[in-house]
Amino acid sequence: MTSNSPENTDPAERGTGRPSKAAPPAGAPGTPVRGPEPAGRPSVQGGRSSSAPGRAPATTPAAGRSTKAAQKQSGPAGVASGTSGKGAARGTGGDWNVFRTVVVLVGLVIAGFGAYYLILGTAGLPDTDATPVNPTLENQFRFFSAMMVGVGAAFITIAIKFQWANMLWLVCLMVFIGGIGRVLSWAFSGTPNYLLIILMVVELAFPPALLVWHKYIAKTSELRQEYADRG
Repeated sequence: MTSNSPENTDPAERGTGRPSKAAPPAGAPGTPVRGPEPAGRPSVQGGRSSSAPGRAPATTPAAGRSTKAAQKQSGPAGVASGTSGKGAARGTGGDWNVFRTVVVLVGLVIAGFGAYYLILGTAGLPDTDATPVNPTLENQFRFFSAMMVGVGAAFITIAIKFQWANMLWLVCLMVFIGGIGRVLSWAFSGTPNYLLIILMVVELAFPPALLVWHKYIAKTSELRQEYADRG
């Protein structure tokens, strides 16, 4: 028999005068059996929830900032892939600065010639003083003069916004094709004024030289970056 003495009474029920109920043994009939904890539900241990298996740990803000800083520092060292960013221009120092300055000057010269002929028309050309104005020729000439302004502006934009340096070959190709047009004009229509011959030589020689220079600086920058990484 179980005594109702205070020694055999559960401390939580001593004030009530009712005997405590002993917990049934494990496996006894009527005892609910709890299955395994579902995988994917976090379990609480000591007030902290542990992440479920298979879930990647969260990235701390400090680690995220360090990753972004590493990505900014690892900018393109050259233009081997066809593009060049500001990081490449700054990383090689004076080489890229001189190149960009030359590209800006080329753009200013081309845009200046275009604006000059756009305003004056065919009257701005040499050896045209005694020639009557042809409205059709004047119309077409001023149109192409405006295109020259656009080509010059493209050179300036590429030099300033150097992420677009992969478009440099296209603008150089436009100038080079213009020089070929002058050659065809010389072949079919006769020898032009010597100033236009000088422009023809510059338009045929300068764009390829500019692209070769661009490729040389890009390759040099890439080699310097490789040596710096090894050291």
